[in-house]
Amino acid sequence: MEFNPVPSLSDLKVLEIPELESLAQDLRQKILTTCLANGGHLGASLGTVELAIALHSTFHSPVEPIFWDVGHQAYAHKLLTGRWAEFHTLRRKGGLSGFLSREESEHDVFGAGHSSTSISAAIAAAWARRGSENWTVAVIGDGALTAGLAWEALNQVGSEDLGRLLIVINDNQMSISPNVGAMSRILASGEATKFFDMMGLDYYGPLDGHDLTSLIGALRGLKSTVAGRPIVAHVFTQKGKGYLPAEEMPANFHGMSPATRKKDSKPLEQKIEDPGAAPIITSSYSEIFGQVLLDVAVSDDRVLAITAAMEEGTGLADFHRRLPEQFFDVGIAEPHACVLAAGLAAQGYRPVFAVYSTFLQRALDGVIHDVALQSLPVVFAIDRAGWVGVDGPTHHGTFDLSFLLPIPGLRVFVPGSYEELRHALTSALRAEGPSAIRYPRGPGRERLSIPILQEGISAEPFQPSQMGGKLLVSTGFSAARAEQAMKNLAPEIRAKTRWVHLSQIKPVPEGWLAAFQETRPTEIFVLEDGSEIGGAGHFLRAETEVRVDGHASVVQWIFLAYPDQFSPHATVVELEEATGLSARQIAERLSHA
Repeated sequence: MEFNPVPSLSDLKVLEIPELESLAQDLRQKILTTCLANGGHLGASLGTVELAIALHSTFHSPVEPIFWDVGHQAYAHKLLTGRWAEFHTLRRKGGLSGFLSREESEHDVFGAGHSSTSISAAIAAAWARRGSENWTVAVIGDGALTAGLAWEALNQVGSEDLGRLLIVINDNQMSISPNVGAMSRILASGEATKFFDMMGLDYYGPLDGHDLTSLIGALRGLKSTVAGRPIVAHVFTQKGKGYLPAEEMPANFHGMSPATRKKDSKPLEQKIEDPGAAPIITSSYSEIFGQVLLDVAVSDDRVLAITAAMEEGTGLADFHRRLPEQFFDVGIAEPHACVLAAGLAAQGYRPVFAVYSTFLQRALDGVIHDVALQSLPVVFAIDRAGWVGVDGPTHHGTFDLSFLLPIPGLRVFVPGSYEELRHALTSALRAEGPSAIRYPRGPGRERLSIPILQEGISAEPFQPSQMGGKLLVSTGFSAARAEQAMKNLAPEIRAKTRWVHLSQIKPVPEGWLAAFQETRPTEIFVLEDGSEIGGAGHFLRAETEVRVDGHASVVQWIFLAYPDQFSPHATVVELEEATGLSARQIAERLSHA
């Protein structure tokens, strides 16, 4: 059994500084070797090792709760709170979450996978504990302070009697990309004392987040004061601290894939210089999107790109480099990005907001109220749609179709290949109203194996034997599994089954109605990568029953979609197998229906 160097939290509080520094080295090595094996958010967690030690040396978790923002920075916290032996299971099916989870530990006092929530949650805990001698701590990154949610919470902090509340700003000058906006300048310029005083908070810092002696001394000193107002402790850390590739390329090591070479797991003391653990960049939907958008924008300066602190992740790094005047990074502020896009569209521009599906949820009011209601030509490029794998339930792009399809006037594209993505983006940029294009994380295929029938639909040629048989309808990137499922069918089942693929859901392509009437199936299997409730299948059935003759109402519709639950963290293949959505299982459903 592996030696566990982590003491109990009570013993941690009496260790001498040299012992704590040795512990910090052990924690870094454990985080590094685990992330090299499993992937994970390496950079921020390496940067907060000393901060986690100092906080748990000073405060009594969970009686004095520590609210960690996001979870990117909380791996050392996990290790210090009884999860060393399980840490090798990080991000694996059935193992530890890569984020914070109340189900996992009493020390994870509030679940967090999206940024900027810690101050709001800590306000609630501090209010509930007012009058107590116990402290409440919120840890928030400087990048997370760009979000409106954090500003709304700060606005309340100064107006409530919250007792002993400490807000720790983990300032590493990064979110995923380098930070933007006024808040980062305030923190860097020495204006922070005046700013937070005006907000009704006492400011202390800046502190060296890697000097355990001064950091613990400062925190214990703050704790011993009689807090008249909530306190802000401003702590500087280095993202990727202790691992040279992550120090030099922090954006590359924000979130990383598993390493493929054993030499990448050399001990930290050797200051690994080989950047082989950096994610291998291959052709992906994100890259293809970025290339196409750049190509269009070079010849049309009305085309603008907007991101909410996700320049690299959404494929816009080259766009920013080539066309900086047509690029906006608003920080972690998705609602603002959405309304900014609406305002730019109202001025005659063609803005494209590139955003992960899970983060678009934060901007839904803007999608409806500011974009769609005004019929403005904003394009939502929705990356990481569907399951994203081991990042888990906070990051799966499960619900976007369910909340987008009911919005009047919004065109919804679901490309299943790079060819379809190019067509969707160029079509959306020509449209007079708003459009949404959803596509998955990672690589895809250049084109499908079946011919394009009409805009938005591809289909196998109709065979008379298929009349009255089964129809398999794939949507978006489920096409690859549909194709394999068709290959897996026995010849007699295959002869009676037709495959149709939709790359556009709303409006339903006219070619779909023609294919339906031509085939007149008795069973329709709709395959999609999203929630069944309110998803593509339900929408397609409703539209078909309204727009064609009565035959549609007697067809048996079978929806092959995500179940009504929050999907756990696991690989996409594992999730497909667990929910009956693998190619093999789809073929079995077609064979036995």
